[in-house]
Amino acid sequence: MEKKLAKKETLVISAWICAGKSYLTKKYTNIIELPSGDYKYILTDEQKAVVNKESLKSTKREINPAWPRNYYDAILTEVKNGKYDIILIAPCMPFSEMRDYGIKFVLAYPDPTCKEEYIQRARKRGANEEFVKRIETNIQSDFEDFVNQPNEKLIMQPGEYLEDALIRAGIL
Repeated sequence: MEKKLAKKETLVISAWICAGKSYLTKKYTNIIELPSGDYKYILTDEQKAVVNKESLKSTKREINPAWPRNYYDAILTEVKNGKYDIILIAPCMPFSEMRDYGIKFVLAYPDPTCKEEYIQRARKRGANEEFVKRIETNIQSDFEDFVNQPNEKLIMQPGEYLEDALIRAGIL
């Protein structure tokens, strides 16, 4: 009698800013990114017309009243659909609330010694200076919060992008 192979469970990864989430979605067809801004904000026509969406980060935008449940629902819908092996999500979510909502996820954060590297990545991709300042100010405290979470973790080392960490961990 043949055994039916079980489909591998979709992996949700909450990866820190400038880790290389968008790059992965362009390189791998089995990976999708759900940018939180698509769910968190109601954009004006002028904001929708901006070509480089990075420049909108850390700017004033109207909060969607359905936020964050609309984002959680989108994540769970993609997991249920099973079309992608990996779903990349924003790192800015309240982790305990996500767990309570039923989202299982892995955390991927850079070692705080990578601060200058991440500042340069943000500038290279066209982020505004307020966003860059957020990296400079928050990398240490975000990492401290990260290590205290009960989730599985990937720590990106100097020079590593998310892809490198996933390969090192045997996920890719």
